[in-house]
Amino acid sequence: MSTVPAQAAWLLEARGVTRRFGGLVAVDGVDLCVGRGSVHGIIGPNGAGKTTLLNLVAGVHGVSSGTLHFCAREITQYSTAKRARAGIRRTFQNLKLFGEMTVLDNVAIGLNAETRSGFFDAVLGTARHRREERDIRDRSMEALRFVGLGDIAAMRAAALAYGHRRLLEIARAIVARPALLLLDEPAAGLNVTEAAHVSDLIARIREAGTTVILVEHHMDVVMRVSDEITVLNYGRRLAHGTPARIQEDPDVIEAYLGRSLENDSAQA
Repeated sequence: MSTVPAQAAWLLEARGVTRRFGGLVAVDGVDLCVGRGSVHGIIGPNGAGKTTLLNLVAGVHGVSSGTLHFCAREITQYSTAKRARAGIRRTFQNLKLFGEMTVLDNVAIGLNAETRSGFFDAVLGTARHRREERDIRDRSMEALRFVGLGDIAAMRAAALAYGHRRLLEIARAIVARPALLLLDEPAAGLNVTEAAHVSDLIARIREAGTTVILVEHHMDVVMRVSDEITVLNYGRRLAHGTPARIQEDPDVIEAYLGRSLENDSAQA
């Protein structure tokens, strides 16, 4: 008897997802099932297709073949904006902040798609517009306090330390209270202490009710927070399982973890 849960048990389900760029197959027939309320790690060597897979889920790229379901609805043809409205938000490996804007205003951008008041409401200062402005400010401050940046809301984003910029992008992604958060290397460039803080933050995001897909090279972060891990290699799914199982998988050790450990030893 099959032990695979029914489709409704998955928040996100990708079946046979493929993405071609000309003659290059970046993602090759990947299956990915992400349970509600979980953290699902995606790891693999450079060029394995991790960020491309994240882009397919977010709608940045369309799939060449395969299907995507979210909340039991097919979203394969949804635009990026429609997926965001459905509850999928993401961060980027390369930070995309507005440096001359304040920390608070950067977070508020994450709620712009939800506003209902129009141009004339803003010009006339209607009650609806004022209510929305207060709600946006309150929710933005709540997100900043959640990630630990509440005390610097008025600072320009360009003046932030690198680690704080990483936290700011996460705050902007979670302010809309998404059902699914896609994190693309949130610990990249961080020191051990900062990476540990990001690990704790991801755990708190999950506890708050948001499912997370985490692409990350920082193995301590992935192994600490992930409930399940999918390993990609050359665009294909190499392995899937719990962190303990992945750490013991000989194919994974050969393709990724072992190589990483060898590099670490060589640098020591």
